[in-house]
Amino acid sequence: MSAAIFHRPILAQNIAKRTLSQKGQSGVFISAPRRTGKSTLINEDIIPVLQAQGAEVIYVDLWSDRSRDPGDLIAQAIREHLQKREGAILRWARLGGLSKVSIAGIQLEIEKVGIGSGKTLAKALTELSDATRAMIVLIVDEAQHAITTDAGASALFALKAARDQLNGSAHHGFRLIATGSNRDKLSLLVQGKDQAFLNAVLFDLEPLGDDYLAWEREQYDGSLKPSLDAMRTAFTAAGHKPESLRKALDDLAFRFDVTAVQVDSVFLALLDNILADAKQGFMRQVNALPPLQATVLTVMAITGVDFAPFRPHTIEMYKEICGTLKQAEVNIDDSSIQYALEALRAKALVWKSARGVYAIEDSQHAIWLRENKR
Repeated sequence: MSAAIFHRPILAQNIAKRTLSQKGQSGVFISAPRRTGKSTLINEDIIPVLQAQGAEVIYVDLWSDRSRDPGDLIAQAIREHLQKREGAILRWARLGGLSKVSIAGIQLEIEKVGIGSGKTLAKALTELSDATRAMIVLIVDEAQHAITTDAGASALFALKAARDQLNGSAHHGFRLIATGSNRDKLSLLVQGKDQAFLNAVLFDLEPLGDDYLAWEREQYDGSLKPSLDAMRTAFTAAGHKPESLRKALDDLAFRFDVTAVQVDSVFLALLDNILADAKQGFMRQVNALPPLQATVLTVMAITGVDFAPFRPHTIEMYKEICGTLKQAEVNIDDSSIQYALEALRAKALVWKSARGVYAIEDSQHAIWLRENKR
């Protein structure tokens, strides 16, 4: 039995309308913290609305395989969509040893839809649009990862080339929806003259509201239900993450000793315990780091978008914080700082763009680190 899904049809309609409009030509960038329902909204609501309006939708999640280059993931999603649309013909072509196949009179190079200079990707999308006579909408989930590699950044420029070509009067249009779990990282894709989607609209996705909480309360099968007010308080404390809320509700369902008078307070206490356990688990990971790595992570949390890893004032902060973590002196120079940053990246705690901008991977981790420093 499939899990019940909370749908947001009005929001999906509004986003789809903006995307398909003339104002959506530059791209639509959507920011929302991780695990707050962003991907569910895209897959369950926005994509069906776009398809119902005749768009040819291609979806790729750059978080799905972090061992793969983001540029490769984008190219693969486009290749797979082409193959899905004309799967039988493409399989026949491969079996016949052909490198090209004619689909509706159009020549497609089967295995050469890649990034490169951007021409092959733009050509493939143009031919797909012309063959289907439909607007192409590419949805890139966790798009900030595209700028962590040169190939990923090149993919964005390839998509810009496709956008510029497809939005001409001779074709049927191209739109990009890009989402990200960190607004500061996502904004790097639309700010700066060297970015492919400069000046594209970027907005924060509104969090799930009372209608969602009422729906979740209806789904709850425990003998006593917490009030909507208690659920609202819990949901806010949980950063509007359904996963944490549902865990608290599941725990409550097995508290058979709770009375109607106690249900709200017990529910809120259960939620507090879940959040405390999550924070404690993360802080244990931080406390196990070498002193300089823990220090760099803490300074990143404190300074936020102003983090400048090798500036003198930042190094002074390292020395001050590192001194409180370890009595013996820790060597702090450019080389040791760089090593610490790369080690944190390898542990998936830190994100880095191809241009050398660093940020904490999970925004919740930054909040916990700042709280711990007070």
